[in-house]
Amino acid sequence: MGRGEERHYLASPRFRRRLFKGGLLLAVVGAGALVSVLFWNTAEPVETPLSNRPAQVYVPQLPVTFAPAERRQVISIASRFVETAVKREHSERAYELVGPTMRNGTTKQHWIEGDIPVVPYPVDDARWKFDYSYVDEIGLQVLVFPTAASDLRPMVFNMSLKASGSGSERHWLVDSWVPRGGGGGRNTVRKSEGSPFDLSAGAAAQPYERTSSRLGSGWLIFPIVLLILGALLVPLGIVGLERRRSRRARRAYESSRI
Repeated sequence: MGRGEERHYLASPRFRRRLFKGGLLLAVVGAGALVSVLFWNTAEPVETPLSNRPAQVYVPQLPVTFAPAERRQVISIASRFVETAVKREHSERAYELVGPTMRNGTTKQHWIEGDIPVVPYPVDDARWKFDYSYVDEIGLQVLVFPTAASDLRPMVFNMSLKASGSGSERHWLVDSWVPRGGGGGRNTVRKSEGSPFDLSAGAAAQPYERTSSRLGSGWLIFPIVLLILGALLVPLGIVGLERRRSRRARRAYESSRI
């Protein structure tokens, strides 16, 4: 389309009216989209019946510090569990060290045969670190090193223990054993290298910082706002252009009369 044809279309009142109506329609559509985003859920809230029962309020557990004797007992149980169940050496001896969650319906015969719900690992050495400690539950981070004949690399496992019994019968049982990091690969870590896993670590670990990869709602509204602004600016631009052409035509007419 040449400049002459373009000027012809802009000079046409019918074309300008259609363009103006199209811009207004686009603005209305954009405004409707913006309203649908801002007021997505306008349904009436469902009223739930009230109850006279006491409300169940979640109360987070508070970290506690155990006496050195009880800490040594926990480490002793964890060490025996690793030496037997994890290494698969006399795994039946770990049957009395685990709670109902770890047994998971297995029998003593399963533990004798080594058919147990415990991730195995050829442990040569291990380091310990207290992750958290509550009144009835303790979490450990366990760094294990493989044997020289293994191609595995050192791994970190999360171990949790829960208290069982009360009074003088209170003791700790292993409740879970879960890998914390990836395994496999070649053994490239030396035992002589510095490691934070030691028995003198504090009872509670620092919480991890969480980040979010989700985009905020502002990014959803931004393109709609641009669409509405564009739809409004196009008709305004046409009106301004028309006024400018009218002023030029008026000046040209007045000049021709002089």
